[in-house]
Amino acid sequence: MQPICKKIAFESELSCDFLANVHFLLYLCTPIVNWGSIGMSHCITHIAHRICLCIVILCSFCGMHAAAQNTQSVKTIMRAWQLDPWTGIADTVPIVDTSYMHLPMRDVLNDYSISNITNANVISPTQSRIYFDRQKRADFIFADAYTPYIITPHDVKFYHTTTPYSSVGYKKGFVTDMDQNDISFMFTGNVSRRTNLGMTIDYLNSYGRFASQEGKTVFGSLFGSYNGDHYSLQGAFTWNTLSNFENGGLLNPDDLQGNLKPQDMPVNMQAMSKFRYLSGYLNHYYSICVERERKVNYRERDEKGKWVKKDSIKIEYVPVTTFRHVFETTDATKKYIEKTPRQNFYPNIYRSNLATNDSAACLTIKNTLSVTFEEEFNTWLKFGAMVYAMNEVQRHVSPIGQAVSLPANGNELFGNAIALFPDTPFHAVPDTLYGERWTNNTYIGAALYKNQGQYIHYGFDGNICLLGYKLGEFQVNGHLDAGFRLGKDSMTLAAKAYIKNETPDFYLQYYRSNHYQWDNEFTKTYRLYVGGEIAYPTQWVKPKLNVSFENITNYIYFDTNGLPQQMNGNIQVLAADLQLNITTPWINMENSIVYQHSSSAYLPLPALTLYNNLYYHDTWVKALDVQFGVDMRFFTKYYAPILNPALGQFCIQEQEKVGNYPVMNVYANFYVKHIRLKLFAQYQHFNASFMNKQYFAMPGYPMAPDMFRAGLSWHFYK
Repeated sequence: MQPICKKIAFESELSCDFLANVHFLLYLCTPIVNWGSIGMSHCITHIAHRICLCIVILCSFCGMHAAAQNTQSVKTIMRAWQLDPWTGIADTVPIVDTSYMHLPMRDVLNDYSISNITNANVISPTQSRIYFDRQKRADFIFADAYTPYIITPHDVKFYHTTTPYSSVGYKKGFVTDMDQNDISFMFTGNVSRRTNLGMTIDYLNSYGRFASQEGKTVFGSLFGSYNGDHYSLQGAFTWNTLSNFENGGLLNPDDLQGNLKPQDMPVNMQAMSKFRYLSGYLNHYYSICVERERKVNYRERDEKGKWVKKDSIKIEYVPVTTFRHVFETTDATKKYIEKTPRQNFYPNIYRSNLATNDSAACLTIKNTLSVTFEEEFNTWLKFGAMVYAMNEVQRHVSPIGQAVSLPANGNELFGNAIALFPDTPFHAVPDTLYGERWTNNTYIGAALYKNQGQYIHYGFDGNICLLGYKLGEFQVNGHLDAGFRLGKDSMTLAAKAYIKNETPDFYLQYYRSNHYQWDNEFTKTYRLYVGGEIAYPTQWVKPKLNVSFENITNYIYFDTNGLPQQMNGNIQVLAADLQLNITTPWINMENSIVYQHSSSAYLPLPALTLYNNLYYHDTWVKALDVQFGVDMRFFTKYYAPILNPALGQFCIQEQEKVGNYPVMNVYANFYVKHIRLKLFAQYQHFNASFMNKQYFAMPGYPMAPDMFRAGLSWHFYK
């Protein structure tokens, strides 16, 4: 629902110390972000996460101080919204997650999907085993494996709050010399009646349990908004820097059954992948409004101190027509480095036998102009409409075929390559990132939507590329949801459909690196999707069923040799996701069962994927909420795709099936109500110590062994 510009009277403003605190945080965070692009020595990593923890604690206390300043008589009012990627129209979303439940299960991978393919580290190239959970957040094929860590401007929440809100979190995995740290911080507050600023930051480092697995990432956002009677804007800047070592899997997978420690098991290789994603966003618009009077009822005390009812007339500004401009730019870059190319791991070496230093990058700049006819104004036809035009400019940077003379350390896109392996000799070779190609695309589109109302909401939109490299690309989307009472409870129904004709990614057509190169002439991929959801939560049982179907024509995949191929014909994917939660005053069970069927071996999926969570919860001494439980994740055997480290892609294989192994965790979770402090302790994968050790995520890559974790999350608001 699009936020309406209203005259909201504030009795006080927040402390102006907020701006100084944000400036101080940015200043201190700068070296941490930069460290994401240099070597990964243990010393630097320890220093980085300790400094980041200190910054988060400092800013949290600043948030507590701001919350206590000049807000004693102000009623807390908060609202939040996110912006549509194409139209820029706002949609109301939940403000913050203040529930203490399930804190041990909340991390960047579990929030992405209930089942993921990883290299056993929490910082890893990732692919969800649930097909319809796979998201594409960047128009860059090498970003797909890092989707869980990417924050786009459309993931950013914008806030309006009368009192400041902040939260801090810290989670740690306790393994000797192989620890894991996750530090998070969020702060938002209004610096004036109409202006809000805020930021989020998450620093995560993990050494991994097997050799050559260390990884770390910093991702976050800066955001702000201004909501005037006629003119409004929202702006955001997001970033992600990620570095992870690659080991190519275990040299001898049978070592998992022996007595070797995980970190002592030989691996296939030592290399490093680095990924960076930056984005800037500005959505501003001017609305032609009309004034409407609204009667407001309120109470106040009379001269004798008794409460009496009174009313007044409030003037609201209702938008009629909105003229909008949206600017968005993204810069995504991927680098792969080997100190010694492994001739027995990759099929070819095209450029250098001394070292590998491959890069690819994509810069995208979008400008959208639109006119919106607002649904708030029309009291008879309850819907809004929009027309828009969008121009997209892209620069793809990649090698052009023949080697050229460059400085020994490449183009310094990620810093000095030698620093990546500080303890070993490194023979630097020129970076492959020296050619570029610019493309220009022009789209037109329209949307029809109804976001207001109690029972039915819908939206339809579509666009087509009329000029440029992506000529002929189009998409048409539609969704409908309805809610109504059924007996004593409410039932919700939702339906969604789309048709997409997508241009293959530039790097699927042309690519050069030390181990792979190709020139393709792939045609557009055509997708037809229909899906629906029904939910009927009652007091004791809360069922929800989601059914999805997609037909894909000219599907593109990576074959067993690591090369992209396009399938002639169609692939059908059918999925049914049944969630059945059973609640009682103390014992609860959450169950999720996902059935999937793919009509082709080129798109392998497990037939069944399960998640179950059984727990006890109660309130002790009226001040402490507790939760004790055990959860389990499971998927049936299938030919899981395998990670190609040089490409960062998951390639099909038909040699070995993995699966039919449960991963179980036991946990305790606590919430101290009066100070809003959450605490947890968790023993991950505790069944690894007594079950058959065949826990592989993909051939050659085991899942993470058992580990003890603990952490906290603290929220500060009035």
